[in-house]
Amino acid sequence: MFIFRIMEVVDAIKNRYSVRGFLNKEVEKDTVKKIIELAKMAPSGVNCQPWKIYVVMGDARDSLVAEALSKVDAGKMDKEEYAVYPSERPDWYKARQRAAGFGLYKALGIERDDMAGRLEQGRKNYEFFGAPVGIFITVNKALGSNGWGYVGHMVQTLCLAAVNEGLGTCLQEAWSGFPQLVRKHVDYGDDEILWCGIALGYPDEKHPANSFRTDREDFDNYAKIIE
Repeated sequence: MFIFRIMEVVDAIKNRYSVRGFLNKEVEKDTVKKIIELAKMAPSGVNCQPWKIYVVMGDARDSLVAEALSKVDAGKMDKEEYAVYPSERPDWYKARQRAAGFGLYKALGIERDDMAGRLEQGRKNYEFFGAPVGIFITVNKALGSNGWGYVGHMVQTLCLAAVNEGLGTCLQEAWSGFPQLVRKHVDYGDDEILWCGIALGYPDEKHPANSFRTDREDFDNYAKIIE
């Protein structure tokens, strides 16, 4: 039985991807709670568990999406509370960012010079790409950069738990541009900083965005075994 469980974890890791097209299908509240209960099992230094998780569904989700889209269309973003992207991006970073972006646009049939199409696709972030559930992750401000790693452990665990339930996720740094708006809707504390949003729902396997997969580096390019 233990071997089978290991294989299930491996399958979840391999099958997780960023879903950007969801079915119009409700996710049960108990299923969401089950996923979050598993996510809290992630490791953190001295068991500090420096995260908070906020879920929007139903009318709460729709109200947030409506206001977010209104602000996006008016060009009224909030001030980010942390730098999502480095101010100085090395060449390897730029190359990976471009490959990911252009690969997605190609799958969607959006040409590189189609700025309107690219902007419209970016707008879909604030609709959770059609997912019925939105999740927001905050980090306690007492934590330094090491503590953000702990929260990353939890987020990955949450994503894998979702796969186990037949669900998909998309981590959305785009929501970091709306810390005040999200606070208005979920009421997170003054001692918290909004990290990201997560779209959660049943993947639409026929959606063209979901045919795209990012590449991963060859072992020797990022790992070294010393004996």
